[in-house]
Amino acid sequence: MKRLSRPDYAPEYAYGVCISAIIDEEERNRMMAAIGDIKDTAVNFIERAIAGSTFELPPLIVGRGENPVVVAGIRKSELVRLYEYYMVQRPLGREIYDSILVAAEDSCPTCGGIGHPRSLDHYLPKANYPKLSVLPHNLIPACRDCNTDKGNPLFTQPNEQLIHPYFDQACFFDQAWITATVAHSQPCVISYEASPPEVWRPVDYQRAVNHFDFFDIAKRYSIRAAEELGVLVDQRRSLMKDLDTDSFSAYLRSIGDSPVLFPNHWRKVMYKALAMDEWFCNAQL
Repeated sequence: MKRLSRPDYAPEYAYGVCISAIIDEEERNRMMAAIGDIKDTAVNFIERAIAGSTFELPPLIVGRGENPVVVAGIRKSELVRLYEYYMVQRPLGREIYDSILVAAEDSCPTCGGIGHPRSLDHYLPKANYPKLSVLPHNLIPACRDCNTDKGNPLFTQPNEQLIHPYFDQACFFDQAWITATVAHSQPCVISYEASPPEVWRPVDYQRAVNHFDFFDIAKRYSIRAAEELGVLVDQRRSLMKDLDTDSFSAYLRSIGDSPVLFPNHWRKVMYKALAMDEWFCNAQL
């Protein structure tokens, strides 16, 4: 939905930083002995994320309460704790955590800025990919709704993969693939849908639609649009009541064409739809 720059860390850096905070020397050394394997796993993830094939990475599937050894005598719970304690709560790890969170500039990349990031979400869940638990490239700034709605899904098909803000193709971020429809009613309602260009590869087309549906973006965009639309209608009735239809349409189009908003921002899509809707521009609201 919204592109973010990749975290500027070496693949194994966060793992090493979090381990350095472990007080027990034996435990610290034991964890550090696996850093080569952790680096290889991280590099493999990054390469597959760039290629759009993270679905091919085999997940760890265990029963409730099971705590298997994952690598070099290190158990799943220990790798998960690296994130939950040594990254989230300890100063050195928290510095990395906060740098990733702040990079989103208070705009959740997953839902196109509807929500404000308050935590980091694992693109591939740490419960099933514990060796990626503290990899910055697997950590996405997320608002509460996106983080809660996502849960821990395991996708096994290429078209099911959610859009990754660090690695995915430019078409997801630079091309318009969300459209809006104006309901000719009182009050007026804006509805959204995913409509990727037909020239896209089928897998990219389906991934965009899947991401849009998975996070219920149509509903969330419509709610935000309703708030804005109420203000706009009031302005049309008062401050802009003397504008003719063409001038009002041009005003709407100027907002829709603003380069400040990314192509699939709910506001850009809404104003473009309103500017092209003859009923809305002519209506006595």
